[in-house]
Amino acid sequence: MDIKFISRLLILGLLVAVLNILLFYFTNEPEQIWYWSALLYYLLLGLILGKRSHKAIKNNSNSAFFMGIMSGTGIRMLFSIIFIAIYLIVSDIKANLFVGYYLFLYLLFTIFEIYQLVHKLRTEKNTNSYNATI
Repeated sequence: MDIKFISRLLILGLLVAVLNILLFYFTNEPEQIWYWSALLYYLLLGLILGKRSHKAIKNNSNSAFFMGIMSGTGIRMLFSIIFIAIYLIVSDIKANLFVGYYLFLYLLFTIFEIYQLVHKLRTEKNTNSYNATI
């Protein structure tokens, strides 16, 4: 896996951690562990799915590429639904703020993954002449 991807993912996680700290400073959230666990969950999911996406990019088959990327997006959505379902079952306090925060994390990490994918594909296209359309 590309070290740039990992470093950018960790920087994104650090920025969200700072936003967590600011959120907890200005609001009195009773269940802060869910916020930290959601951030850690998305960081680990980003690492796993990022490795899968980079593996799909290196494959020469278009169908394997498509299946690798789309299945990664589907896996992210499925695991995100599982996490929020666990929260709604286990947590005594069903906070709308946490659900909004969680959906924000889903959107943020999905956009990050797509941006990294497009950036990687753009550089691959520029370096490989056989990949150009005729």
